[in-house]
Amino acid sequence: VPYLRGLGQEAQECRNWGPQIDLFNYSAPFRKVPQFITLFAGYNQPLPDQHVYGIGNDPLEIQFGAIFPKETRNPKNRPAPFGKDTRRILIHQGAGIDNQLSNPSARGKAPGSLGPKVFKLDQLPGGYTSPKKSTRGATSSYSSSSSVKFSESSTQAVIRAAYLQVFGRDVFDGQRQKVAEIKLENGDITMREFIRMLAKSDVFRNMYWSKLYVCKAIEYIHRRLLGRPTYGRQEMNAFFDLCSKKGFYALVDKIIDSVEYNEAFGEDTVPYERYLTPAGLSMRTMRSSSVAEPSVAADETPRFIELGTAGDRGDIELQNRIAQGVSKRREQTKVFKLTNTSDKVALKTLIQAAYRQIFERDLNPYVVKNEFTALESKLGNNEINLKEFIEALGCSPLYVKQFYAPYPNTKVIELGTKHFLGRAPRNQAEIRTYNQILATNGIKGFINAMLNSVEYAEAFGEDTVPYRRFPTLPAANFPNTERLYNQLTKQNDDLVVPSFEPVAAIDRS
Repeated sequence: VPYLRGLGQEAQECRNWGPQIDLFNYSAPFRKVPQFITLFAGYNQPLPDQHVYGIGNDPLEIQFGAIFPKETRNPKNRPAPFGKDTRRILIHQGAGIDNQLSNPSARGKAPGSLGPKVFKLDQLPGGYTSPKKSTRGATSSYSSSSSVKFSESSTQAVIRAAYLQVFGRDVFDGQRQKVAEIKLENGDITMREFIRMLAKSDVFRNMYWSKLYVCKAIEYIHRRLLGRPTYGRQEMNAFFDLCSKKGFYALVDKIIDSVEYNEAFGEDTVPYERYLTPAGLSMRTMRSSSVAEPSVAADETPRFIELGTAGDRGDIELQNRIAQGVSKRREQTKVFKLTNTSDKVALKTLIQAAYRQIFERDLNPYVVKNEFTALESKLGNNEINLKEFIEALGCSPLYVKQFYAPYPNTKVIELGTKHFLGRAPRNQAEIRTYNQILATNGIKGFINAMLNSVEYAEAFGEDTVPYRRFPTLPAANFPNTERLYNQLTKQNDDLVVPSFEPVAAIDRS
């Protein structure tokens, strides 16, 4: 007599088959949340990681779902709406590039150290020889030459691995298939036929078929014989249809005679677990938060030793490293020093170098004639030294007009240190010092303070035209000087060492 099948016992075609069946069960547990309200809203949620025909309350790795006989409190039998085109996520036991979905030709490749150990029965003394399996499987052949490659103990190890894979445990001595073992050792049957005989035994049938409903039995048998969980509804429906029409033995033959089994294991390999579900992998993985690992002090090389070790560098990289830092301009700098005023040509060259350093350009002859002829004459007649000549140029109306009147005090200080000391200001403290002098004594007092400093005396003395130096202390002074000399003074009035966002320039003209 037909009867109403229970929840999760068979594959149902209706999307809301769970609540529909509960309508017929008048003793169903009371639910505070209406099922038909949450059910269709759950269709828009991402699919959970569970079996396509199961429910999410299974604590075991199979993820099919547990059916509790007395589920009266907090029932959670909410099936997920998996479609026929939905495929479960399976993790390959081995290299990810060998996944059979993206690389079907790699089914026959062994997982190596990334996966389980593979047991293969290559040769037996009885005459059966399994040649090397191609990507499309192998066919059995017979050889009259005997081989002692496998001893009796190694053959028993392969047989024990087959029992562990098919049954999931080591069977009792009375449950062993003695006839099949003898045929395998004698070379009368292949490993594939041995697996088939184990799967069709009464022990296997009682474990994975008789006590389970059909969908869960298919899932267990598929994992044992083919080494992976089922992909989805389409695969499950085909096996369910086969079981309903032809029974248990047809299911075993279908799996073992499939193309996937032939390509993955062939005739001589014991089936092994090829794929896992994400939840199964999580259950097998030790969580680092719950495992107290003993701390082992590793011998680490100090960082300064690693940085100080020179690696293998090519010629191009060596040239780039040589070129970084101070450029050729430093070694090509020409220093103008006043040694003798009798050489008028050398004196004229030195005076032009002084103009170029102080005013950052060559002065026209009419400008020199109008403003600096008297100074040149005094320098040529030894009435003043070169230091006093430089000070007179800095205090001249032309310098005040070009480098003092258009700029604020901070910019005037930067230009002054550039022209008279050959560098940028060191820091904000130096800028504050010169700013006080500039505010109290004016431009002449500022230039006089720089020229009478110890730094000027050590760097240039009484007879040398100031030139660009390359200071390295403090460290920021080098890039600041580089930036100060590389920017165009007339087109760029930005501060090199700013203490705040600069404001508009003050015009003192």
